[in-house]
Amino acid sequence: MLVDSNLPVERDKLQNRFARLVKEDNDIIGAYFSGSIGDKTEDFYSDINARIILKPGIQIEQKQREIIRSIGYYLFIELFDYNHSIIHYATFIKLDLMVYTLEMLEPSILYKHIEIIKDDGTLTELHNLSKGMQYVVTQEVFDHILNQYYADYFNLYRAWRRNESNHIESIVLSIKQHLVSMWYLSKGTEPNIDDDWRNYEGEKSRLSHLEKEFILSYTPFDIKEIEVFTNKIAILMLEASEKVAVYDDLFFSRPNFMKVNDRISFTDEI
Repeated sequence: MLVDSNLPVERDKLQNRFARLVKEDNDIIGAYFSGSIGDKTEDFYSDINARIILKPGIQIEQKQREIIRSIGYYLFIELFDYNHSIIHYATFIKLDLMVYTLEMLEPSILYKHIEIIKDDGTLTELHNLSKGMQYVVTQEVFDHILNQYYADYFNLYRAWRRNESNHIESIVLSIKQHLVSMWYLSKGTEPNIDDDWRNYEGEKSRLSHLEKEFILSYTPFDIKEIEVFTNKIAILMLEASEKVAVYDDLFFSRPNFMKVNDRISFTDEI
């Protein structure tokens, strides 16, 4: 049976085994921890976000396999991709491992908060060059969030008319995330990728008290509140979108936003 209070100890053990392995591996020229370990915000349930840099000519997938097998006994593999794997170990600790080569590296806000465990000077330089960088909202990211909101708004109507209760819950959750993502943009903070709610709630959240309260007021979602919910979230999404567009000098069409929201009505009348 899992004992939660033991998790930090188990995470430290896996971290230490990983650190020893990469320091002794001559194929690896750099390694670091990012995520909550990198910015010193770990809690009992934090993952190990480990990153390594390989010498030229080393097989990336093979090196991943070597590391995964060498540092502990795992129960299952959530993801194994070309240079990215997510592994769940028997101790309940999750390893999120990414493998880079030198040509993949460039200054980024991702290198502002890292814990370097092996370095030939490359990571220190990247870290120093990245310290002053801030997240920049692009038109592409802004448009993606807005268009996904539009799509889900229409899909919610279809699911509602079809009485697809579980589909409705899924879409409502997605719509709430689009709003949270736009709130994050308005704070100059990078939002999570689609369908990722990590750190949007709890102590690590960047949301204000009122923003958290709004999200929780529709969690779980009551289908009888769909008209009130869609009206409120349309107002909040409009306000957040206009704020981001003005602050970051992005294009936003208020008339188009109104056309999308006025196109359908979540009343009981057909």
